[in-house]
Amino acid sequence: MSSATPILEARHLVKHYPVAQGWFKPKAIARALDGVSFSLEPGRTLAVVGESGCGKSTLARQVTMIEHPTEGELWIGGSNIAHADRAALKQVRPLVQMVFQNPYASLNPRKKIGAMLEEPLEINTALNKSERRDRAQAMMARVGLRPEHHGRYPHMFSGGQRQRVAIARALMLDPKVIVADEPVSALDVSIQAQVLNLLMDLQQASGVSYLFISHNLAVIEHIADEVLVMYLGKAVEHGSKQQVFARPLHPYTRALFASTPRIDPAQRQQKIMLRGELPSPLAPPPGCAFNTRCPYAVERCRQEVPAYREFDGRKVACHRVEEID
Repeated sequence: MSSATPILEARHLVKHYPVAQGWFKPKAIARALDGVSFSLEPGRTLAVVGESGCGKSTLARQVTMIEHPTEGELWIGGSNIAHADRAALKQVRPLVQMVFQNPYASLNPRKKIGAMLEEPLEINTALNKSERRDRAQAMMARVGLRPEHHGRYPHMFSGGQRQRVAIARALMLDPKVIVADEPVSALDVSIQAQVLNLLMDLQQASGVSYLFISHNLAVIEHIADEVLVMYLGKAVEHGSKQQVFARPLHPYTRALFASTPRIDPAQRQQKIMLRGELPSPLAPPPGCAFNTRCPYAVERCRQEVPAYREFDGRKVACHRVEEID
């Protein structure tokens, strides 16, 4: 990992939700995020992976300032905006934009593409109508759309074209960070590579950083610089893509990567059978959150929360990482 100044840094980020349990019962607490820390440097891509319910989308909502975290710090562009007021958030929001999973649902079906691209400029800049139109058409050209697309509606485009529109909209204010939540999972496989290559080309040209959320490890391997593995609201492993893919250390990371189909027999890993289901965030198990499913768990794992510590050039949260490595 390089030593550049991070554009985005989370420090022990926590997000808990109160959940009603019925009449005359106290509210339970869903621990969606439970102390996640990471940093993202300019021009880099941090991929966040983990099964459904691990807290990936909750993390995206904190980074994009849709919600305030319960505890912790979130530094963007040198400012801690974890509990900032509306005026401070308004200044920082243009720095972080989002590309959603479903491009059709994220675009207003009643607005033309050009109007949607110009809207962020109308709200956040002093550009006149002609200047906004020129900026929108220039951005359309950057993402591979033609000038005549400016006056069309979302339903007139294919899925891949709609996602290009969504990417163009996210880039209109020259953000420093783009949060991409499963941006290619709703697209045909033949289109996924085109959109991923577009994202990489735009990153190289503009220096934007990506927080890239995905279930697809093949996509992660193609686009990521670093990988953050999450389980039940906690970070369990964080390292460079090369390190994590070549030799995953945490038992959960091993199980996750071993479950990915591989055509080349030399790349196939030994299957790791996980017992049971993902525990509820309303009642996480004591000790290590993964101990109820881990094949290497011992009594210490069931009683003591493992430290998130440096090991072999990355961070891992596991008591027995030295033994099972």
